[in-house]
Amino acid sequence: MNKILLSILVSASLIACTNQDNTTASTKANVTTTDSTKGTVTSTGPDVDLIKKSITSFANGDWTTLASLFADSAKSFHNVWAATNDTSVGTRIPQIIEAFKKQRALIDGNITLGGTIYEVVTMPDGNKYGHLWAELSWKSKKGVIGKCILFDSYGINKEGKITYEWPIYDTKDVVKLGQ
Repeated sequence: MNKILLSILVSASLIACTNQDNTTASTKANVTTTDSTKGTVTSTGPDVDLIKKSITSFANGDWTTLASLFADSAKSFHNVWAATNDTSVGTRIPQIIEAFKKQRALIDGNITLGGTIYEVVTMPDGNKYGHLWAELSWKSKKGVIGKCILFDSYGINKEGKITYEWPIYDTKDVVKLGQ
């Protein structure tokens, strides 16, 4: 009986000490890919940099840079769930930037970004979708502190431009800016 227990203990120790490759491809090079029939996910590269530049431009109120990152026909879909054939709920980027400018006039300084996570998924057909998770915080000119958690999804075209953005966030503290 002791020999069996010793054999099991030795086997378990050898298995536990063996260098098993349990890491995913995404932790190896921030890219997951296996073959041409599957897509990839990355947290680095030019498409991720595009998303970072977009949210940083928004946070800093750099409207010229923000506008330059979007395709001419791009739309923004804030907190809406659009039907696939309903294009009326989206707002064109120049119009959304004008709304951002009015909102920014109520904020003291820039918006702070925290806890950011970025990824870009490339589908087998070449379509690219970016995703951002972040905590945004700010102080109003009246001294009120606000924050919200943001999830934003982006379409990215072959020219490296954003074709749409679809942010989802709680508007509770955003609405307080106007009060």
